[in-house]
Amino acid sequence: MLVRAGLSGLRPRLMAAPVALAVLLSLASCAGPRFGLPYPRERAGLAFTDSLPPRVFLEQVQDLRPKAQREGQGVFFKLTFPSDDSWERPVDQIYRQALSQDLAQTRVVELVPLPRQAAYTLSAELFSFGCRLERSPAAFLMPLGGGMMAGLVLGEDSSDKLKLGAVLGLALTMAMPMPTAHRAECEVRLTLRDPSGAVVWQKACLGEVDGRAYIPATARDDRKLAQKHLPRAVKRCNACLLGQLRDFLSRQGAAAQ
Repeated sequence: MLVRAGLSGLRPRLMAAPVALAVLLSLASCAGPRFGLPYPRERAGLAFTDSLPPRVFLEQVQDLRPKAQREGQGVFFKLTFPSDDSWERPVDQIYRQALSQDLAQTRVVELVPLPRQAAYTLSAELFSFGCRLERSPAAFLMPLGGGMMAGLVLGEDSSDKLKLGAVLGLALTMAMPMPTAHRAECEVRLTLRDPSGAVVWQKACLGEVDGRAYIPATARDDRKLAQKHLPRAVKRCNACLLGQLRDFLSRQGAAAQ
């Protein structure tokens, strides 16, 4: 009797829980300042030992990402993030800075400010730059079932048992950490042209970082996940590209001797 009496006073707040949780989820997905890419320094040196690096002018990056990455999608089961509105600068500028940093620090080439100073012109096409998060719908069955069982035990009549069970199930679903898979990826194609504009080298690489974590459905850890994993995906993509670029330039230098 004491349990039911206490529950009667608590029931209005429980019934309001779904609305409150929905509002919190909406605010969590939109709140917070815009963020940048905490890109690590490159420690590996790829400079040529027997010659100076060729002079290269880096053009602007062409952003060819799909609409889902630009706008962000999903709420519970499949999420694509961050949206363009979440970044402090346009994504093409963010990637261009990361590529410039890796080119300069590895010393594969010498970047010059004007095209007429360069032996080559380098351009980039950005196909993917973002994160995905996935939850299995089956993971929601356990908290929903637990809430329904509690409603059957604590409810007063059939209608009350169903309503209370649904509310408790939804509350548990929103609050319990769920097994979640997430992936950060960066896919880029670099193109190298000679002074006449002819393409002399072109390669594409995909950098990926996969992980798993337990995250509640109401938690939007977009910032944390993106800033932790996306820089590593970009670094892997650029390492693949610059390694192949160095091989090409090395062969060109050997052929010219």
